[in-house]
Amino acid sequence: MTDAPEHPGLSKGLKPYAPLGVAIISQVIPAVLLLLTLRYLSSDDIKIPLFVVLSVQGAAAALFGWFLGLPKWWIPVHLILPAALVGSLSLALPSWAYLVAFVGLVLVFWNSAGDRVPLYLTNKTTWSAIERLLAPDDTGRFIDLGCGVGGLLKHLADTKQGYQIEGIESAPLPYIISRLRMALSPHLNATIRYGSLWNANLSDYDIVYCFLSPAPMPKLYEKAVTEMKAGSLFISNSFDVPNHPANEIIQLEDTRQTRLHIWRM
Repeated sequence: MTDAPEHPGLSKGLKPYAPLGVAIISQVIPAVLLLLTLRYLSSDDIKIPLFVVLSVQGAAAALFGWFLGLPKWWIPVHLILPAALVGSLSLALPSWAYLVAFVGLVLVFWNSAGDRVPLYLTNKTTWSAIERLLAPDDTGRFIDLGCGVGGLLKHLADTKQGYQIEGIESAPLPYIISRLRMALSPHLNATIRYGSLWNANLSDYDIVYCFLSPAPMPKLYEKAVTEMKAGSLFISNSFDVPNHPANEIIQLEDTRQTRLHIWRM
């Protein structure tokens, strides 16, 4: 397993400590430069179509964000945002609609600002793969660090009824959705709690699973090594740990080409 290539922004001493702030800066700086350029070029003979302006703004913001160290999933966000903003303004929506949209985004992507973890949902193919990794005697404890809307937890609670299935989620709206799903179909062996994965004690679990992002993986791996008991499994969906190759990698045949990185403690 090879290390990730050094990021050009990081190589110049730029560190993405505040991704949301960096994302805003990535939009603002190109916008200012673009406005100054358009003002310099403005004349009756030069008419630049709006879609060209929006495309240049989106591409420049995506480039700035990547250079400043934002994760790759920000690239499509930056590309789409200028056109989406102009389009929403043309709809003449009431002012409260923007507030509702903003609050909704904050409730869903709460983790992105601090831990740099977007909302990734584990798909059904991965549910089945993880189910097969649980002990055949149907007993043990499993935790999903950042359980999202609870799909994996519900599946394992149904299929592995001898296991104690637990999840922890710090984004408010996904947590509420996961609790509602469990309430509509109660499982005595399933527990979901609200909080930070960094406060979870991993010492009592046989399997610890996460689907986060590259950013927290080194720190989380160290936490797992420190706290998890001998023989337990630490599983990361898609994201490895630099300088610490997994003991096993399972390649899944799904549209994502998901890879489960598995460390035996």
